[in-house]
Formats: sequence, C-alpha cells, structure tokens
Amino acid sequence: MRAASSLAAARAEIVRKVFEQGWNHQRFAEIEPHLAERTPFTYNGRSFEVDPDDLPKTVARWRTGFPDLRMHVHEVVAAEDLVAVRLELTGTHLGPWEGVPASGNRVRVAEMMMFRFEGERIVELWEMFDELGLREQIAADPRG
Repeated sequence: MRAASSLAAARAEIVRKVFEQGWNHQRFAEIEPHLAERTPFTYNGRSFEVDPDDLPKTVARWRTGFPDLRMHVHEVVAAEDLVAVRLELTGTHLGPWEGVPASGNRVRVAEMMMFRFEGERIVELWEMFDELGLREQIAADPRG
C-alpha cells in the first residue's frame, strides 16, 4: 500500500510541475521525460493527440495573448493511475488571442484536468476549460 501512495504522490508532483515549471516558468526539461510521444487529449469534448513539442508551443501561444499568464493550482488529487487538478488561469489580455485584439482586460478562468499515467509518464489527458467565460472577459469593456 505504501508504494502505491508514494507513486500517487510522485504523479501529483509531476502534474504540479506541468503548471508551475511549464506554464508559469517555461521550463520544460523537467516535464519532458514524463510526457508520452503521442497522448490522447480530450479538450471540452473534442479529442485529438498531442506530443511533447505541443506543450511549449501552446504555452507560447497563450503568452502572446496573455504575457503575465499564471496557472494557479488549487487542488491535486491522485488515486491509482489518475491525477485530477483544479486550477485557475489569470492574466491580462495584452496581445491578440484567437482573433480577438488585445483588450487590456484582466481574466480569471476556472479549469479542471485529469491526467492518466503509466508509471511516471502521462499517457492521456482530459480538460474542461471555461472558454465562454474567457471570451466574455476579453470582449467586455474594462471600464464597465
């Protein structure tokens, strides 16, 4: 039982690193060994595959629109081969984002993700992200 607990704790720490090291500091070297070559990813009901090169590209794309982007991990729960995380994205819309010019608006968006592991490698991802909330916040006039 103790080995399973320590493996779950190690997996939870890997997930924390994805956000702290990868998203918040653009340091991907620590994360890369934990990423499978091709990973099924379901994002808001749409499924596709990602590879290790996609994370730095995705972070860079987000940082074009939100240079001060920050991922705040609120909770991580690990059991068996799954790790769930509840987090929040914050930032200021200072660059173009998916066709929307910079608004200067601050955003705060809720997100949940589930990671499936084999050993200490992430092999499947699911994400629910409040896209509508983000779009409403960047489109709104910050002056009220």
